[in-house]
Amino acid sequence: MPSSADVIWAVVPVKDFRAAKSRLKNVLSATDRTRLARAMAADVIAALKQSGTTEHLCILSDSADTRGFAAALGSTWFEEKSVATLPGLNAGIAGMARLAASDGATALLVIHADMPLLTAADIRHVVSAWQSLEGDQRVVMVRSRDGGTNILLAERPHAFAYRYGPDSHGRHVQECARRHCTAATVELSASAFDIDTPDDLYSLARAVRHDGRCGAHTAALLDELMPAERFADVSTCQEIAP
Repeated sequence: MPSSADVIWAVVPVKDFRAAKSRLKNVLSATDRTRLARAMAADVIAALKQSGTTEHLCILSDSADTRGFAAALGSTWFEEKSVATLPGLNAGIAGMARLAASDGATALLVIHADMPLLTAADIRHVVSAWQSLEGDQRVVMVRSRDGGTNILLAERPHAFAYRYGPDSHGRHVQECARRHCTAATVELSASAFDIDTPDDLYSLARAVRHDGRCGAHTAALLDELMPAERFADVSTCQEIAP
């Protein structure tokens, strides 16, 4: 739980669901890819709410079609272009950081929306690691398998330069060094696993069937889309590390 001195806003960037997960087009229809993206985002938001770590939960999107989704989950919706002076995720997050700081937030927690194994306990662990750092510009990052940044928690967020894109973790580390931040990387198996490829999807389905790991929305959809008899035929599949 955050201390009384910490005021953390959470931001979940959400793209247009209809354009999401294009690399799954050989195994899922466009409609089912949309449903999967919505389910995973709903599970991330549910984990955030259950964690009790933030004062305000926001969805940042480039699509007005996500407004109703945000409202249904009790989140505040912001259109990217309404908070940013330039297009793109980095400008959007920077705009949210300025908005949060102007409303009294001391830190911004950015969590990507495609981590269906993420739990409230994982999020509390990230916040606890951040709180254990010293200084007035604390930053904690969680790295993805491909060198991205799936979770970023930054103190004084309006003063931080966000570097999302290829190798964003390395670029965020460099930014922390340049700004003399007190920084740490937290390794989480759940948040290192995001769903981009068919192998990712099959591995997730196996995790659900073997030990029940997965958010409720995504698990229910996988049970519909990948029934046991179909999944039994899948032989080329990576395993998720415990």
